[in-house]
Amino acid sequence: MKHSARTLSCGMAVVAVLGIGLSVVIAGPAQAAPSAPSWDDVRAAKADTAQAQSTVDELSDRLQTLQDAADRAQVVELQAGQKYALASSEQQDAQATLDDLTAQAKRAKSKADDSAKQVAGLVVELSRTGGGDLSTTMLIDAQDSKDLLYRVGTMSHLSERSATVLAQARADQNTVDSIAAQQTSATTALAKATDATKRALDDANDTASSAQARVQKEQEQQDEVLQQLAFLKGTSVATETAYWNAQQAKQAEAQLASQTTTTGGTTSTTPSTGTGTGTAPTNPGTAPTNPGAGTGTPAKPSTPSTPAKPSTPSTPAKPSTPVTTPTTPTAPTTPTAPSTPSKAAGAIAYARAQIGDAYVFGGAGPNQWDCSGLVMMAYSSQGIATGGHNVVWQYNYFKSIGRLVPLSQRQPGDILFYSSNGSVSGAYHDSIVTGYGTMVEAANPQRGVLERAIWTPSQLLPYVARPSGSL
Repeated sequence: MKHSARTLSCGMAVVAVLGIGLSVVIAGPAQAAPSAPSWDDVRAAKADTAQAQSTVDELSDRLQTLQDAADRAQVVELQAGQKYALASSEQQDAQATLDDLTAQAKRAKSKADDSAKQVAGLVVELSRTGGGDLSTTMLIDAQDSKDLLYRVGTMSHLSERSATVLAQARADQNTVDSIAAQQTSATTALAKATDATKRALDDANDTASSAQARVQKEQEQQDEVLQQLAFLKGTSVATETAYWNAQQAKQAEAQLASQTTTTGGTTSTTPSTGTGTGTAPTNPGTAPTNPGAGTGTPAKPSTPSTPAKPSTPSTPAKPSTPVTTPTTPTAPTTPTAPSTPSKAAGAIAYARAQIGDAYVFGGAGPNQWDCSGLVMMAYSSQGIATGGHNVVWQYNYFKSIGRLVPLSQRQPGDILFYSSNGSVSGAYHDSIVTGYGTMVEAANPQRGVLERAIWTPSQLLPYVARPSGSL
C-alpha cells in the first residue's frame, strides 16, 4: 500500500528491464536463460524464411524465460515491502493507542484533581465545624493528592456525604493510575514496533539494493533480443514491445480462465472487459490494440478508458533511491458517497495518472508509491476507504464488508491480491484491474508505477475486491 529481506526465502533479486513490463533477475540457483543468437546468426537467418521463423521462435522463448524468472524473483522484493507495510501499520496502531491513552490520562488527571480539591475542601469545612477527627493539618502534612486521600480514608468518623466524596476521588485516582500503567505498556510496545519497522525497512531496502548491480546487464540483454526480433521482422523495437505486451495479456487471460475453471468455489465466467480486446494481434508487425499494458514508462492517458502508449524500450523507469527513515502514509478518506461503476473508472484514471512515478516502500503519494499505497489513494480519491495501508488489511477490510467477488468475475477497477501461500496470510502485493489481462500497479523500486499484463496469475488469491459498483 517509508528494512534486508534476510529472513525471506531464496535470496533472489529483482531488476527492471526496458519499458516493456519485464523485470529480469538473477535468482539464487535459478536456471539461466537460454543464450540468444548472435547478430551474425540473426543476419544470416533473415535471408532464409524458415530459418528466420525458427530464430524468431528462439528469441521469443528467451524473452518468455526471462519474464518467468523475473516474475518469480519479484515476489521476494514485494514480500519484503509487505513485511515493512505490516510493521509500519502496527507501529501506527501502537502510536495511535499511546496517543489515545495520553488523551485519556489528561482527562482523568483533570477529573482526579477536581475530586481531590473537593476532598481538601471537605477537610477544611469539617475541621471548622468540628466534624469528626478531620484536621487542616492533613492538608499541610499530605505530600500529594493520593496521600491526602489515604489520610482522610483512615479517619473513623466520616459522614455519608464525606464518604461519597472520598469514594469518588479514590475511583478517579485509580483511573489515573490504571491509565498510567497502560501508558507504560503502550510506550514499550511503540518502541518495539518502531524498532521492528526500522528493521523491516532496512531489509526491504537491502533487498531492492541487491538488484541494482544486475539491472544494466539484464536490460541490455533484453534490449538486444527485441532489436533482433525487430530486425528479423522488419518492424521497430516499439512495435515488438507492444506486441509482446499484448501476447502477455492474452496469455494471462488464458491462464486465469484455465485456473478458475478448475478451482473449487470459483465460477467459470468470462471477465468483463474494459480496455483492449479478447484477441491478440495475429500479425507480429502490427501493434496490438492495448500496447501500453506492460510498459514501464507509458504516457499518461487523458481519460480512464484510453490505454497508455508504450514508451521507447531504451528509457525504462529509473529506480528510486531507498529510503532511510520511515514515513507515515496518508490515511484514506472516509467514504462520502455511494459506490458506483464510475468510481471504479475514476480510481483507474487516478492510478494511471501516477504511471512513471517512483516506488518507495511505505509510499502513498503524491509522487512516490508502494502497491497498497497506490490502491489506497486511488480509491480514496473517489471517497472510498480500503482498510489501511497494507495488502493484508485491505483484503480483510473488503472481506469484512462483503465486497469480495470470485476472481473469474473480475472487471476493471477490481483489486487483485497476490499471495505466496494461497491464503491472505501470505498476501504480499495488490493491483487494480484495467482491462483484458492488464493491471496498473506500483511494481517495485526498479520499475515504479506502470501498467502491464497480469503477471504470475497462479499466485492470485481466488477472490478480488470490488470497492465500487454492483457485486
